Order: sequence, then structure tokens, then C-alpha cells
Amino acid sequence: MRGEIINEYRRLNSKDRTVFHRWLWANTIVGAILLAGMIVLASKFPGGESVATTQTATTSTQAKLSATIKLPRLAPVSRKGREPADP
Repeated sequence: MRGEIINEYRRLNSKDRTVFHRWLWANTIVGAILLAGMIVLASKFPGGESVATTQTATTSTQAKLSATIKLPRLAPVSRKGREPADP
């Protein structure tokens, strides 16, 4: 069982070895490109959270806090920002 692949490789003729080398290099290049893409994605979104997930979590946390903490109601402000609006 051990070394079967190596023995089979040694039995290949030169044409088959060349085809195998090309296949191996092609797979190496594709793997390197995929690895580079994964590294770029990992560095673009550190911490494993996207912006949408962070915004959703922030909104959810704010809703929970406002439900537990009773804040006083403020009077509506006019467009000028100085006087309360007429109800």
C-alpha cells in the first residue's frame, strides 16, 4: 500500500509524466489563486462579521437598550431648531 503512487509515477513514460506535471502545475496555480482570494476576503472583513451583520447587531442592541431604559419624551422641535413646534 505504501509507495503505490510513487511506483506508478516511476512507471509512467515521458509523455505521461509531462502531462502529469502540467496537470500538477495547473492545480498549484489554481490553488494559489484561490488562497490569495481567501486571504483578501479575510483581510477585508476582519473578525468574521460583515458590515450588514454589524449594523443589524447594533440596531438590535439599541432596541433592547431603549426597551429596558425608559427615556423621557422630548417635545418636537421646529425646523428652526430653537422653539418647540406647535402641536
